Amino acid sequence: MSSQLSVPLSRLFPSKRNPRRVKPDREAHRRLVALIKAHGLLQPLVVRPSDDKAKDFQVIAGNRRLAALREIHRNNGDPKIPCVLRNVDQDTADALSLGENFGREPMHPLDEAEAFARLASQEGKGAAAIASEFGVTDRYVRQRMKLATLTESVKAAYRDRTIDTATAEAFASVPDDRQQAVWKELGGVPRHSEQVKNVIAHEWIDVELAQFDRSLIPESAISQDLFGERVLVERQAFLDAQANALITEQKALTEDGWSEVVVGRRQDVQDRLYSMDAVSKEFDGATTKKLVKIESDRRKLEAASEKIKEEDEPRFDRLQSRFEALDEKERVIVADAPACFSEETKARATVFLLLDPDGRVHREYRQPRRKPQTADRGNGYDDGGNGGIPNEAKPPSSNDVNDRQRATTFTHQALCVREALLKNASVRKRLLAMLLHDKVRSEAIALRHEANGTTVHATNMEGFQSPAFDRLRAVRAKFDPIVESQHVDDMQAFELLGKLSDKKLDALIDVLTVDLVMTHPQRSTPLVELLAAQLKVNVRDDWAPNTEWLGCFQKIQLAHLITDLLGSAHAPSLDRKKTELVDQLARLFADAATGKLNDKALADKLNAWLPANLRPEATNQ
Repeated sequence: MSSQLSVPLSRLFPSKRNPRRVKPDREAHRRLVALIKAHGLLQPLVVRPSDDKAKDFQVIAGNRRLAALREIHRNNGDPKIPCVLRNVDQDTADALSLGENFGREPMHPLDEAEAFARLASQEGKGAAAIASEFGVTDRYVRQRMKLATLTESVKAAYRDRTIDTATAEAFASVPDDRQQAVWKELGGVPRHSEQVKNVIAHEWIDVELAQFDRSLIPESAISQDLFGERVLVERQAFLDAQANALITEQKALTEDGWSEVVVGRRQDVQDRLYSMDAVSKEFDGATTKKLVKIESDRRKLEAASEKIKEEDEPRFDRLQSRFEALDEKERVIVADAPACFSEETKARATVFLLLDPDGRVHREYRQPRRKPQTADRGNGYDDGGNGGIPNEAKPPSSNDVNDRQRATTFTHQALCVREALLKNASVRKRLLAMLLHDKVRSEAIALRHEANGTTVHATNMEGFQSPAFDRLRAVRAKFDPIVESQHVDDMQAFELLGKLSDKKLDALIDVLTVDLVMTHPQRSTPLVELLAAQLKVNVRDDWAPNTEWLGCFQKIQLAHLITDLLGSAHAPSLDRKKTELVDQLARLFADAATGKLNDKALADKLNAWLPANLRPEATNQ
């Protein structure tokens, strides 16, 4: 006899006599944990009272589930677990446990594949979500789902175990039509997976698949199948010619009005392909006329069916047969209808010309994915300024120009503006000041102020002081009406600069111009060096090495500098600290600059000293 009960997890213990001695691998355990987390415990544990403690229970069947539950509820209280109680002795419990383990059979990979595929198609779950739910990897899910694409004949052989998983996976590597061809080529009895792979990766391709003229292929690349009527083309020559043919077809489709034509391998473009919606099939006039006639006949039958009495089953059966005949006729017309698309569809759709490894060409028609219905409408329509057109893009009109067209017209406009500016000196001055101004931001001005390294260092470097920089800021403040602003737009700047006199505007332009000069922080800038030489600039008139600057030297460098300036007799002893050497040098430079040194020759030497990177010989190297 058995009964249902709930047992605290802490009172459940695995049987020490469990016949499963080899522990399941970690991957299997991880899957079970994920499954229980996602769906709960689908099957209760089978237990018997413990022989050791009155309130404890021994798990007869479900030790793997018990281990998973312990991991899930670690540090999470003591939940009650649904169990089935079997009041049996130890020998009977052993027999039950053996039967449960011996009778367990793993799920067939094809069953897994179709189950995963249903989750993806019906519930819209991606590979990552399915993998998380079942405790497997994304790759495992994708591999299993690929098996769901097997053609029916291969599936049947796989289920009957006529072929193994490796062989089934080899078939699944190609589209279903190619699978069927390989299946027939092998007579429905493939020996192993490698045989299937070899056939798929055959060196020759049937010329019937060609989109190109056979005469374009050299005779050396063509082979006649003596056992059939096929003409075969060497694989690489075939694929090269097929690719060239698709380029030609691409140009023709573009000429035909398609918004875009993409040529490539499916694996290279599939992300974009699957992110778009399929284009609904459209029909030419003749086909449309036939479909309209069928729809009219269907309505007549529906009207006739309403007049038939319920007990007149023979007439109902005859009408049902006529309905089915109409449906079949419609199916055949739709299947045989030539590809036909309106100009509006072409204008917003993309054609994908996909070249498969086996040489086949697949043509896919796609359009931008429809926007989801708005929550407040729920009727599949979204005005959005489209006048009630359904959720898809309106076909473009002559008012919708592309990027290249915009660039051409805007360029002509700019050139005309330039020519007009040549006739207005006052406006040119204001524009020039704007060009030079670091506070102005405008997309209508080509010169963009990037970070000026010199200005950034002078403004933001901790402890930096420069009388020259301060003087330049003071001069600028006299003329610049927006110097205190963080940023201003171009319209506001134009108005403010228009209030300046010509003299002040010229002065501001001068200041802004020199503010553009900068040096590279890591290497000499030849133009700046040239200007410094021609203008007889002496950096030491504005700067003296201070404690912070000298502190960047290593101790041996400081000792070298002291020896160089004071002579070898004053070389510092090895036991002196770096900070002492820094302080000594900083004091020497400061005293020389302020005239406090009694030794005039030493003072001149100190005041003339320059770092190596600023010396004339450094720029000539």
